[in-house]
Amino acid sequence: MAQQSGTQTITSTSDQQKSVPVVTVESFYNSHAEQLLMKLDGPRVGFHRKIREPTINRPGLALSGFYTYFAEKRVQVLGAAEHSYLKSLAPKARVRRFRALCARKIPCLVVSRGFHLDPAVLAVAAEEKIAVFRTPMITMKFINAATIALEVDFSPTITEFGSMVDILGVGVLIRGASGIGKSECVLGLIERGYSLVADDVTRITSLEGRELMWRRRQS
Repeated sequence: MAQQSGTQTITSTSDQQKSVPVVTVESFYNSHAEQLLMKLDGPRVGFHRKIREPTINRPGLALSGFYTYFAEKRVQVLGAAEHSYLKSLAPKARVRRFRALCARKIPCLVVSRGFHLDPAVLAVAAEEKIAVFRTPMITMKFINAATIALEVDFSPTITEFGSMVDILGVGVLIRGASGIGKSECVLGLIERGYSLVADDVTRITSLEGRELMWRRRQS
């Protein structure tokens, strides 16, 4: 699973470090561009913007001028319906509607199905410092995959000072004071055919409060 990036670390008085996820457009793109087949369409701007909710929004109503309950904290996806609607507008109206969308505090825009935005519309996004990405994925497939990726990015994470071993599909965390023999225990288990997950420092992520994902801390 992709490394989670863009986190603030809070050190507690115990042997744990809790991480509060801060997901930016840059960290989302760097972590998931390959999986989501995303490519930057236009200048590299707005990568500092924060994605503040772990889900996706389709701004069809917003493009028509209705902004009540608009989910501006989410990644915005333009699918076939939104693309067709923009094409149906006169050029000046198209730019005006798109500018109103970009004036909101949206993190970024993703155009699905490989569609290309009108150059005048792309220019508006560049002017407003909003990154635009393109993906060949079908809209709903992209939304499902991106939502899963964001849920992992937003999941609370804690760092434990201990080693993790996979024993018959069950993660076992070996903790203890320095010099007590944790490494020897781990080596003994590895010699018996079990798999090392993380040595010395282990990152634990809670996925939707129903399961834990363990991995080695990346340096």
